[in-house]
Amino acid sequence: MENSDKIFDIQKKLFEEIQTRLPSQYILVDMISDILDTSRDSAYRRINCKKPLSIGETYTLCKHFQMSFDNLMDIRDVHQFDCVYRPIDLSISNEYQNYMFALAKNIEKLKNARDSSILMSAMDIPVFHLITQKELTFFKLYTWTQSVYNYEGTMDDFMKEIETPDILNCYRIISSNYELIPSAEIWTENTVNTTLSLINYYVEIGSFSNKELPLLLCEQVLNILTKMQKWAENSVKGERTTPFQLYISEMELENSYILMKQEDIINCVVKLFTINSLNVFDKKFCVETESWLTKLSQRSVLLCGSSEKDRIKYFNSQRQRVRFLMDKIKSL
Repeated sequence: MENSDKIFDIQKKLFEEIQTRLPSQYILVDMISDILDTSRDSAYRRINCKKPLSIGETYTLCKHFQMSFDNLMDIRDVHQFDCVYRPIDLSISNEYQNYMFALAKNIEKLKNARDSSILMSAMDIPVFHLITQKELTFFKLYTWTQSVYNYEGTMDDFMKEIETPDILNCYRIISSNYELIPSAEIWTENTVNTTLSLINYYVEIGSFSNKELPLLLCEQVLNILTKMQKWAENSVKGERTTPFQLYISEMELENSYILMKQEDIINCVVKLFTINSLNVFDKKFCVETESWLTKLSQRSVLLCGSSEKDRIKYFNSQRQRVRFLMDKIKSL
């Protein structure tokens, strides 16, 4: 009897956790009925712990909602949670394209949800801005592939392999949908410098066949800065009326986080290396991350609206860094 009670305790926790992950317009019993391909009455009996879930049913639910069964066990000395990690090997055909298609789908879903928002910290130029500049994006991917997977081709070879109409259209969809989601970004004095240092390194080791490409990459960084300054000045994204806030932290960030909220669902993407990331749905982790990012923004300088002096000073200093690198490249 004791074991039976324990099983139902775990089953109850499972459905409670699933309920927290469901948007408000979804009904739990209908969702469980569809996923387990069973009647509503049978789903009710499982939800109300009148009938135990089978191993197969438990596996199906955990997989569908990206949950770890281990987390449902009564472990009190540490908070454990599951996350999704999918390393991207760009040498595998369609690997990157599938990854970006999945991102596009998630951002579109977020755009269409009620009360959606994004709060992020940026050690590097965020992907939502980077992908508006094709060559700069491909350069970052190229250097990643070289350093991690020992890619031996030139950047021209790499661009021919990865550039397709589908991937460029995917970039446009992601960036366009991002402009429709209220967001706040926390940058630092070195957010842009991460990319500039990478360009400088590849110039110094002679990876570019001529000066035109690294100069183009610098121009594209300037394009991003121009757009960001306009957004910050108007406190909205582009020509739209989507709320936008840009903060500059005096503290260096330990990592890049993208916190996405929609209705009753919250998840956090923790950036690893260049494009790999952890996708975390654990509520406690996400709430603590949101609290940390919020406090960080409160200790940072807001560049939006009336903060003209701080805004001009920041963007002028960033442009000066870019132009210093461009002068260096031209002198070689």
